[in-house]
Amino acid sequence: MQPQTLRNRQLGLSIVELMVAIVISLLGVLVIFQVFAVNEGVRRSTTGGSDEQTSGLLGLMLLERELRHAGFGMNDPDLVGCNMRVYDNMRAPAIQPDFPLAPVQIVSNAGIVPDVIRVIYGGVSQTTAAVPLSIGPDDPTQPLQLYYRFGFLNGDVFVVGQDGANCTLREVTGPYPLLAGVIELQHGTGAYTNAHTKSSQTPRFNNPAGTPGLYAKDLGKVMNLGPNPVRDEISVVNDSVNPANNNQLVTQNLWAQMAGFTPVAEQIVHLKAEYGMDDGKNNGTVLRATYKSSDNVVDNYTGVSPATPNDWRLVLSVRLAIVSRTNIIEKPIAGAACDATLDWGDPNYPVRWARGPDAPQGRAIDVRTAPNWRCFKYRVYETTVPLRNMLWRQD
Repeated sequence: MQPQTLRNRQLGLSIVELMVAIVISLLGVLVIFQVFAVNEGVRRSTTGGSDEQTSGLLGLMLLERELRHAGFGMNDPDLVGCNMRVYDNMRAPAIQPDFPLAPVQIVSNAGIVPDVIRVIYGGVSQTTAAVPLSIGPDDPTQPLQLYYRFGFLNGDVFVVGQDGANCTLREVTGPYPLLAGVIELQHGTGAYTNAHTKSSQTPRFNNPAGTPGLYAKDLGKVMNLGPNPVRDEISVVNDSVNPANNNQLVTQNLWAQMAGFTPVAEQIVHLKAEYGMDDGKNNGTVLRATYKSSDNVVDNYTGVSPATPNDWRLVLSVRLAIVSRTNIIEKPIAGAACDATLDWGDPNYPVRWARGPDAPQGRAIDVRTAPNWRCFKYRVYETTVPLRNMLWRQD
């Protein structure tokens, strides 16, 4: 072999060959990073969709559970829908705003403001039937005299009222007769021993002025709600000054000692609900051959709350929807503007609910709660929950 040939072989790669190799390597790196970016976007979307689905299903499960409990222990037809005047010395003001004694109350809101659902139910295990008064009291502070007092223990909270009159909450402070043969339910304002906690306490719901009215024999009734009655308010927070608190489904028991918000599900941006009415009226939301009142079949759905106690008795179900969203910003497909969700007003705008005869494509839910709302994907979870404690009520 010639010396010159050996020398040429020992010179290595030329600058041109190195440049070609670097370009090929850079192209390979570019392709790898593009594939990685696409894969990361898919992974983020998949993870975000999974989190959104978990939050939506969790929130829907909570709402279904609460609505299935609604009305337990307070489904007497004579008292359902009566106007509640409640005294609560752990709230300010102590005289709370009036509200109907209804298993479910919906506060309907328009636009981006979510609806609010309030649910009432008792926690008594021994008796759920209302007990009539055996004697009408002469004074609103007098002990109530009943035909029997089985299941009433110190510390239990009860509703007392009468058809056509105001109802109220009172707390049992001594279900013991003062005279032989007299069955009394005491609801005083002094300290007493709670039968459940075995501790001394002062009553919370007993207004020193007594009940808001006098109730007649047999017409006045007492319903025991147990030691821990529930009046849950379920809502969606999306207007908090602290961004970390927004887009959450929260609940609070307004009859608990500490009525603070309890987060239930994250990335929930809207809540809608309507009553299922058995009032014989056709508003186009339900297709029936015959619309008849009080036949235990829903005739229409409406967001308007009943106006009278008789109308409250015709609420058989609640249909509801919650909207959850992904927790990441989706990259636009084209251009700089977000396009993960079609714009509001588009005929194919996807965030809808309550499909029916009046709305074949469903009703649009306004999720424009943030300037970049189109950067997220949304999903609607909806269901209809029968109020079984109203269907099984005593007549």
